[in-house]
Amino acid sequence: MYSRYIQRQVVGIGNRRYSTLLPWVVSGTVKSRKIVKANDCFIYTKDKRFIDFTSGLMVVNLGHNNKYILEGFKEHAATGISYINSLFETDQREKLSESLVEVSGLENGKVFYTNGGGDANETAVFLAHEYQNTVNFNNKKQRILTFEKSFHGGSTIGATLLSGDERKKPKTNHYSLPFESIIPNPLQFDGGLESLKQLAILFQNNDVAAIIVEGSSGSAGCINYPVGYLKQVENICKHNKVLLICDEVMSGFGRTGSMFAYQQHQITPDIVTIAKGFTSGYVPLGGVIISKKIASIYDEKPFVHGLTYFAHPLACFIANKCMDLYLEDDQCIIGKVKQKGHLLGTLGRKMKDEIDIVKDYRNNGLLGCIELNITDTDKLAQISNNLMDRGVYCFRRNNLIFTAPPITVHNTHITETMETIARILNNAQWKP
Repeated sequence: MYSRYIQRQVVGIGNRRYSTLLPWVVSGTVKSRKIVKANDCFIYTKDKRFIDFTSGLMVVNLGHNNKYILEGFKEHAATGISYINSLFETDQREKLSESLVEVSGLENGKVFYTNGGGDANETAVFLAHEYQNTVNFNNKKQRILTFEKSFHGGSTIGATLLSGDERKKPKTNHYSLPFESIIPNPLQFDGGLESLKQLAILFQNNDVAAIIVEGSSGSAGCINYPVGYLKQVENICKHNKVLLICDEVMSGFGRTGSMFAYQQHQITPDIVTIAKGFTSGYVPLGGVIISKKIASIYDEKPFVHGLTYFAHPLACFIANKCMDLYLEDDQCIIGKVKQKGHLLGTLGRKMKDEIDIVKDYRNNGLLGCIELNITDTDKLAQISNNLMDRGVYCFRRNNLIFTAPPITVHNTHITETMETIARILNNAQWKP
């Protein structure tokens, strides 16, 4: 009977009878491809291979079917541990926390675990409010500032309202919180000066608890920070007793050529949020790394916040496997990302120079995007379809085509894929 039940489920899926409500899309128009296996930088349907040129959603940093990571599932299964209450300790959890505190530079800090990036960012905001109320005795410091173009998650109300991304609009019709995406994104031509001026004005009323910035811009369009900009932001925050939160959910774990993107700016945030590449997508896990000054307030009071799957034993085991690879041979894999990112950027900027519909190309390591000067939704959808027909999967959002392959990608695959994308974009049918 059990085998017949499984057979019925497989037949149902094969006939495209969808019972899943998908995120971000109109469910009635979905035409998806059934993935049956994956390996390295590639995903496969029954009869076609695709290069996963955005690591799913900038998640699978260490590639699909990584044998070292997969061994972790067997090793953990041998312990027999399925789930434990957070009051019980495991070696894997403490090993992971120690590694994260060390590589983040938040000396003597602590780690709180979540299910993903959205709840990590919402937790960070709660921590910021708690800190201001407890240490600065200032319950007026409630405002949380973010950039006008930013994305900090869509899975929770708090994370959604933190974002400047237009996808928060439906939820603003129902909810209101003192989260304001009003910091102007810094511009390269003035070194971010105008943005810094506006930030200083926003701090004048002494009612800002924290600002949250992406370590390196992602789905907003890979907007790169001017040199020295984040350092000045850090200085302004310290002067005004405002906490600095860095969202490394998308940009962390080697994606930009350093363990965390903020480390390229010589700053030390008060709070760092992580997910995605943390486990390279093999299991869900997020986290919040907090500095000693914030962690210390919970030495004498409880942290009244939690979730059932806090530091899930399997997730911690797999995260440690990923950390082994990130840290191996003095971060050898991460160390190669800058060269790969240089190649990616060179090919992307060549598209900008040679193809009429390419407005710009921006990247930081292996986190990049092609900005098109097309707004016609039908043409944009056709471009995505053409890429898939040629065996290239790139996440696209409006007129932005993202290029963020696994950090284990070979140079040959970068070159071949970018040349394929260029050929498809350099087609007269897309011109206005």
